[in-house]
Amino acid sequence: MKLTKEQLIDIIREVMTELEEGKKKKVVRKGKVVKKTVCGKGQKAKGGKCVAMKSKERSKRKMKAKKSAVKRKAKGTKIKKKTKKSMRKRKQLGLK
Repeated sequence: MKLTKEQLIDIIREVMTELEEGKKKKVVRKGKVVKKTVCGKGQKAKGGKCVAMKSKERSKRKMKAKKSAVKRKAKGTKIKKKTKKSMRKRKQLGLK
């Protein structure tokens, strides 16, 4: 199947707007279902849309992620219990 230039341009525009808008994901926050904008790598949610992060922010986030991974490992069992509780809640709400 061959596509014309116009069809290709339409597909590209559609994908670009989808990337800008981001995907909405249902998450549980404080016992309630909330829609959250999920963006791709190197992007962040700002006003319901995905915007590219500046290099300084990306590098800071990378360093903080490593630091928080060490802390998370220490609190493993506590996190496991809370995750189990949250997954039960999700199941009750019919999300998973």
